[in-house]
Amino acid sequence: MNQEPIQRVLVLDGSELSTLAIVRSLGRNGLAVTLASEQDAHKPIAGYSKYVDEVFFYSDPLGDPEQFVAEIISHLQQNRYDLVIPVTDKTVVPLAKHKQVIEQHALLASPGFDILEQTTDKNATFALAESLDIPVPKSITVLNLAGLAEIEPQLTYPVVIKPSRSIAGAAGDIRIKLNVQYAFSNQELIKKCTEILPYTPVVLQEYFVGDGIGVEILADHGEIVYAFQHKRLHEMPLTGGGSCLRESVAVNPQLLAYSQGLIQAINWHGVAMVEFKYCENTNESRLIEINGRFWGSLPLAVSAGADFPYYLYQLLVLNRRTLAPPAVLGARSRKLKDDIYWYLVVLLRKENSPLVIWPTIGQLLRDILSVFSRHHHIDSFAIDDLKPGLVDAYRTVKWLYDMAYGPLKNRLQKIAYQWRKTRGSINKQLPTAKNVLFLCYGNINRSSLAETCLLQYLAGQGKNITVSSAGFHPKENRPADPNMVAIAQGHGLDLSHWSSHRVTEKMLADADLVLVMEIKHGNHIKEKFPSYHHKVHLLGAVTTDASTVPLEIADPYAQSPEIYQRCFQQVNAACRIIADLLN
Repeated sequence: MNQEPIQRVLVLDGSELSTLAIVRSLGRNGLAVTLASEQDAHKPIAGYSKYVDEVFFYSDPLGDPEQFVAEIISHLQQNRYDLVIPVTDKTVVPLAKHKQVIEQHALLASPGFDILEQTTDKNATFALAESLDIPVPKSITVLNLAGLAEIEPQLTYPVVIKPSRSIAGAAGDIRIKLNVQYAFSNQELIKKCTEILPYTPVVLQEYFVGDGIGVEILADHGEIVYAFQHKRLHEMPLTGGGSCLRESVAVNPQLLAYSQGLIQAINWHGVAMVEFKYCENTNESRLIEINGRFWGSLPLAVSAGADFPYYLYQLLVLNRRTLAPPAVLGARSRKLKDDIYWYLVVLLRKENSPLVIWPTIGQLLRDILSVFSRHHHIDSFAIDDLKPGLVDAYRTVKWLYDMAYGPLKNRLQKIAYQWRKTRGSINKQLPTAKNVLFLCYGNINRSSLAETCLLQYLAGQGKNITVSSAGFHPKENRPADPNMVAIAQGHGLDLSHWSSHRVTEKMLADADLVLVMEIKHGNHIKEKFPSYHHKVHLLGAVTTDASTVPLEIADPYAQSPEIYQRCFQQVNAACRIIADLLN
């Protein structure tokens, strides 16, 4: 495996621009690349690269991680690769748990899960940093609301709310991606923690003012052999998040020393980004996190000459350390669509957080004019690989068009549905309906509840009516959301044995009436199954009393208990009306 000639690499997460940078890097160095991606409405952006030999698709790693891993292993059994590179947390984590099995077929560009855990679990990361005297934000871990009440007097606002894990699970095989949030009051803190704590503990941190700095490294069993540093210039959201414009800067010796300490302590082997907040005026810093994988701003590093993907291949497959020179300083790279959105947010002042420091007109002009620098790059564009950049530009233009026209389109659709509601279209069809189908996205909250409610109301009525439900989520046989199970149980409804279904054309053909929760569900039917769109109505159209049942019933998934309760009341009220009409 360590012998040349170089052979094949499998790269995952094909919709990421960082994946596109990996594909280009490996392809330019003569490697044959197969791209793998989650099935989506669009072809993955990296799939348009001339450096990709073939593309295959896998199941949603969040919705069904076991199925995802099984599909990757099956593909490896049928195809020969030197290396497998997962790019995001949602693919890295499940594959790292099966590293031994994966590496029976090809090397995996990730440590085992026990080492990876030191980077994915923020509590473990901060504990390690403190033991090494690396400055971290003052942090308190909260396991439940009772613990939050105990420590609240110690807090100074604003407070940074960080889920202990960015991807977390809850009962019922439900996995969600969680984001950093901010709280400016005790009331806001309680509300946001209430939404996160069912899935993972939260880490409450002090808010440290400074620039976002990423120290990207390649490590050989705990020793950093190559380093690159970037500074975030534009972030989305503006309060702090992923960079959409960033610049390569000289590696800070102190931050590099902190990174070396962490990398050595966990014996890291491969690529990682160690993220800091750094205040240049005081020369103070705080560790934010370790990303134990390729990072979102990778296109900047590659454009600046820090060819991390190929360096990683050399290290893992050829057992060879890179001797490449340092990267170009002052190089900039932007994520096209996100950076355009950044400018819109700034110009329209669409962010109302007190944490935002608005740039001056001079700063905006300088950032715009940097486009004309020879060291300026756009993440998706490359002279030797034009198609992905053109596709990205087209999608960005379409996004701008949809953003401008979308509100009007949604308004017109809402008016049309409201008109049908006023005419009583659904009420005229209900009395003769023999097969009613409820639809929502996941079939674990709204539509499952609607089916159960209506069946209860029709019980003992002697009606020969078929009631069913389904969703658009690709994974079937998921249990009902535990939060909705508990609320339904309190009202005498049993969802404890629920098993979700994915909507099929046969279900739509058999149904006399298809009741959806939101306008976008009807649009999905119109796009995928246009022959049956005439059967579609909004569940909220069964009554003119919008205070009881709104036209659209929002998804309560991963929201507060109050939102779950409100959703239950709305679906239940609508089903009671339907039962009366059917009777």
